[in-house]
Amino acid sequence: MPSSVIESHGVPGVAAFSAFLENLLARAEAVKPTASIEPPLDKADFQDLQTQLNEALGVDPSQASEANDAKRTQRHAIIETAVRDTFSKLIATTSIDSPDFARVWNLFDILSILSDDEQCDPALLLWLVEELLDSQTIAGCRKVFDFLESRRERITAKHFGQKKLVILRTCNELLRRLSRALDPAFSGRVFIYLFQSFPLGDRSSVNLRGEYHVENVTTWDQEPTKTEDASADRMDVDTETQGESAQKTGEQRSTPKPGATDAKKQQDKALDLEALYPIFWSLQESFNQPKKLFEPAQFASFKSGLEATMATFQSIKVDQSARSRDSKDKSDESKRALKRKRGEGEDDELANGFNPKYLTSRDLFKLEIGDLALRRNVLVQALIIMEFLLSLSPKGKEKIASIKAPNKSVSHSDQQLSEEDTNWVLDMKKKIADYLKLGPEGPYFYRMVETVLSRDKNWVHWKVEGCPPIEMPAVSPQAFLDAKIAAGKLATAKKMRDAPMGSMNWDFLQDEDPDEAWKKLENPERYQQPDLKTLERKLEDAKFDIEMARDPKEKQRAIEAKNSLTWVALRVASRSKLAMFDDIDSDDNIDVIFQDKPKPKEPEPQEAEDSTAAADAVFPDDRKPIVVVDVSRTSKLSVAKRLASQHPGVFTRVPAHITRKPQEGEKEGQDYYFVDTQTFNMMRDGDQLIEFTEGDYSQGTSRKHIQAVSEAGKVAIMEMSHDSAQQVKDWDFSARFICIEPPSPEILEAQLRETGSGLEGNEDQIQAILKDAAELAKQQKSPDFYESVIDGGDDWTALEVAVYGKAITTTNSNGSTEEDNENREPENGDVSMSAGEGASKEEPAATTTAGGNDDDVQMTDAASAPET
Repeated sequence: MPSSVIESHGVPGVAAFSAFLENLLARAEAVKPTASIEPPLDKADFQDLQTQLNEALGVDPSQASEANDAKRTQRHAIIETAVRDTFSKLIATTSIDSPDFARVWNLFDILSILSDDEQCDPALLLWLVEELLDSQTIAGCRKVFDFLESRRERITAKHFGQKKLVILRTCNELLRRLSRALDPAFSGRVFIYLFQSFPLGDRSSVNLRGEYHVENVTTWDQEPTKTEDASADRMDVDTETQGESAQKTGEQRSTPKPGATDAKKQQDKALDLEALYPIFWSLQESFNQPKKLFEPAQFASFKSGLEATMATFQSIKVDQSARSRDSKDKSDESKRALKRKRGEGEDDELANGFNPKYLTSRDLFKLEIGDLALRRNVLVQALIIMEFLLSLSPKGKEKIASIKAPNKSVSHSDQQLSEEDTNWVLDMKKKIADYLKLGPEGPYFYRMVETVLSRDKNWVHWKVEGCPPIEMPAVSPQAFLDAKIAAGKLATAKKMRDAPMGSMNWDFLQDEDPDEAWKKLENPERYQQPDLKTLERKLEDAKFDIEMARDPKEKQRAIEAKNSLTWVALRVASRSKLAMFDDIDSDDNIDVIFQDKPKPKEPEPQEAEDSTAAADAVFPDDRKPIVVVDVSRTSKLSVAKRLASQHPGVFTRVPAHITRKPQEGEKEGQDYYFVDTQTFNMMRDGDQLIEFTEGDYSQGTSRKHIQAVSEAGKVAIMEMSHDSAQQVKDWDFSARFICIEPPSPEILEAQLRETGSGLEGNEDQIQAILKDAAELAKQQKSPDFYESVIDGGDDWTALEVAVYGKAITTTNSNGSTEEDNENREPENGDVSMSAGEGASKEEPAATTTAGGNDDDVQMTDAASAPET
């Protein structure tokens, strides 16, 4: 135990500074009489600290600022020696649970003040914290870490370059003492402290070598447990057979190449639990050390094991029974009890509150497999491995091919996944994703996992690039000047006008002759509305005055006069020529309103059709957004576009956001919204998308755009794949789902390959559409998913019946709509007739109403058709 008598250690000034430090601690106790960590001490709490420090060290104040490096180092050594003596005496005589331990927190605050003023080594405080953590139990380390968290901003504000290695070493040593399984909360606090202390692009805590936590080994019973009672073995013969099967399976796991027959059996049929036990737990070895999958035998064993596990999981019915809800309520109650215990100060309870370590006993395996939480946990591990394997696929290699000097430790440039294995990984990933969506809150759980994995891929790519600095590019001087000018205009108070906009001058009232002033006041121009011709002439005069102005003040007055006349002209023209305002290109040029109204031109057929459709808009009874699933898309006009064109005042197509560049013929806002990857990721992470898919490029549908269409009083209609529609449904987004049934594979392939489909020569896209169509053919039979399934032909009446519940567009005997016949040029001998005349005599003409009220007048198609 250190002596309580202050020693000089043979260095002049140590005893003097120790006495000075004791005076500072006494003053700190007077300033902060509480025993808590908060509030921190500040430099203002110690008056004239610099002068007293110089006196204690015997330094001339006039020469203090001129000290060289040798003298500064000697001064730091004196302070460090005295501080360590005081610190050792305090921790040796005071328990961390004692109120007197507040002197240690005060000592740390004093050191923080001195280090900020460069009076001692900047890392001295952290060295002492490191020693204090080594001397304390885990419960004591929590209190020390409370101090670090409360002073984090002050510690990292100055001299961080000299402190960061000590911070990193201290946190890593603490993490080695902690069990992430037994005390995840405290471990998480340490990680969060590191993340908040170090810059985002700092490489100090990045695993650049791609090392894995291989020490965390999962052990299980390699052989079935042998009971002491021999009669127990004879009571159940099947048990012995299952045990032998499990032992054989365990031996097969270590065989270089497992048999294809066994693998197929595991894939097609769920294994019994005894046989599955060693296969299931052997997956942890691949999860723990993914690099072992580079070996063909290990990868084959992993594939067969994961297939057998998935087959068993799929054989277990997933349901949120009353028991699961009761267990959830009990879990919530236990969490609340745990919080109460923590509030009472029993910190040791935290270490035993949660244990995510796997219990691998063979006797518990049946209960564990029945737990949905464990199955989800294992499948999330499998998804992480799937993403790791996909990074080795040819497409994954293409993404990093442009990197000049990739990090070979994490890019694994010497490994590449075959096409067969890549397809297996993609299929298995889809099976896992579909399974994770099952059960209570399954879609939300999978969405959370998918978002985390998407962010993790970005971090992995950053490490492959060698961790380039994460910083915004420097702003160019011109951009800075433009921003400065724009900010100045916004911040500068605008000069008030001498007279309100549009008002006339009253200076004539100052005329000495009252009669003359009265005549000017009675001038009709002051109270009568001017006509546009007079305003046009005055505007021309104002423009001439601006050009002929002799000084800036005169020019400014002429500009204000012109602006006032412009405002008056717009007010006058708004009563008779409001439609011409759309042709005004600039505020400085409004000549278009002075022109005569153009004669109404004869409307084009399409315009007449749109105006008629807008006037006779008929809304479906259900105005929820419509999701159309049409994988074939062989028609030149998509379902959504055709439906929107047939009923322009009712439906609005919502294009998806996509991260690729526009192709030939595609238009922004009509076909897609083209955005960059960063913008798309922000939309995805901000929950602005009702669905999204990621592959060679990312694609998703914006929630805000759908809401904007609904707020405008129209019905939003979207086209997407079945998987995307499944996401929309999983997220409980209120919508109607309609499926366009694809034709047979032979007919669909012929349509895709024909000239004019837009897919000529694009074999990959054709095969992808055929695959989606085959998948849709299976999924469209799912009950309660699609509201309507209609034929994939060009029967638009069937689509309208699915949307409206009845046919809206009148069709002729040849199957074409009235709109099509109106656009068709008449041939020789054709006679134009109305839809009512061409309808069957046995069926009445279809009727529509111009609104929803009882007083609305009904119009038949015959009445609204053009006269012959």
